[in-house]
Amino acid sequence: MIVSKWLTALIMAGALAGCATVPPEAGFPDVQRQLEARLPQRVAWNRDAAADAQAGQAVAALLARPLTADGAVQVALLNNPGLQATYEDLGVAQADLVQAGLLRNPILSLATEFPTKGAEPPKLEFSVVANFLDLLWLPARRRVAADRFEQVKLTVSAEVVELAAETRAAYLRHRAALEEAQTLAQALDAAQAAYDLMVRLNQAGNVSERRLATEQAALEETRVESMEAAAEVTATRETLTRLMGLWGPQAQWSVAGDLPPLPPEEPGLAAVESAVIAGNLKLDAARRTTATKASALGLADASRLWTDGELGVAGERETDRSLVIGPSLTLALPLFDQGQPAVAKAEAEYRQEARRTLQLAVDLRSEAREARDRLVRARDLADHYLHTVLPLQDRLVRLGMAEYNYMLTSPFEVMAARQARLTAYRRYITAVRDYWLADGDLIRLAGGRQTISQPTPNEAPQPGGPS
Repeated sequence: MIVSKWLTALIMAGALAGCATVPPEAGFPDVQRQLEARLPQRVAWNRDAAADAQAGQAVAALLARPLTADGAVQVALLNNPGLQATYEDLGVAQADLVQAGLLRNPILSLATEFPTKGAEPPKLEFSVVANFLDLLWLPARRRVAADRFEQVKLTVSAEVVELAAETRAAYLRHRAALEEAQTLAQALDAAQAAYDLMVRLNQAGNVSERRLATEQAALEETRVESMEAAAEVTATRETLTRLMGLWGPQAQWSVAGDLPPLPPEEPGLAAVESAVIAGNLKLDAARRTTATKASALGLADASRLWTDGELGVAGERETDRSLVIGPSLTLALPLFDQGQPAVAKAEAEYRQEARRTLQLAVDLRSEAREARDRLVRARDLADHYLHTVLPLQDRLVRLGMAEYNYMLTSPFEVMAARQARLTAYRRYITAVRDYWLADGDLIRLAGGRQTISQPTPNEAPQPGGPS
């Protein structure tokens, strides 16, 4: 009677499992919902020609005009091949989840025996068996696979946030490199004009060869800096191009706008740490992985003794053509392997993952404090240049021009003042860039959530450009 009930359960489970299908969306809608509150851009999984064409049209529309930081991030999220490959992890985890809910196929065995004497018909033996313990451990296996699926969703979401942050940082570096290159181009023009004037004065016998050589050395030093700045523009451009997944004619994109002004204030340290611990997707994925290891440990402990057990029907047709049929049961006796190694391994993996999760939380708090410290220091430096150094340099240029107009100073002093002003402006741009890079790190650590509100153009004063 008990065997009959088990057979009925196995048949019903097999019938239900035969209807199992792998959902094509593979949990991607959950990823989209996870990211809606974290990123202003949309994400898309391009799994067929139609989706590829739609993404291509959106990318072409974005590249048809100068790119903003948000536009560059949107291109990367739609077009980066590595990110599209990461989405396939969802399909793998979804398939594993469906597989975990399936029973192993029953095994049909046939054997025949032929008599060596006489004219008796051959003897036939047959059996159909299935591992009934699969049915017992099926819910636990599904829980493990479901936890793994949720962990993969979180990991994929974290990869999206990482790519968005990396792309935004690359855009900021390129934008700052462009401004520095433009500033150095003006500085090179000024240095060239100073040297040309010095050449004429030297030819007239008014300055020494040493003074001329000194001016030439300054010119060549500025030229080297300008060449290095041009190389930095190329390098940062290629980095951004790679992140956006562009090649061929699409790589001829341009950027728009300047670096944004600084917002009125920074968040407090406690708020930053809380936002990071609450919002970091990698930490959520690590916690989910720990839960998966805990479920796997429970399954290993519960199934340590009974791993294989087959239940089925066996029959035999005798030589007199009579049929003998009845239930069969096969169990693996836990004599030599009682599951201790499997349980010990599962325990070690659980403890390992728990410690890794704790270490990640410690690292995230430290990285958040470090990023906020860089943010504050960059703001202090940028504010000092904006409110003190640059106005002072502007005043020196104006006073120098006034004295030059009255023939009270040489043109070289005016040129030197302008060069000093250009140098100060370059350092201001670097400080603003560093501020937004640190801000981007905070947003990345917080899982894409905005820890600092994006400023409007009127929230902070902007200095005049290079002069």
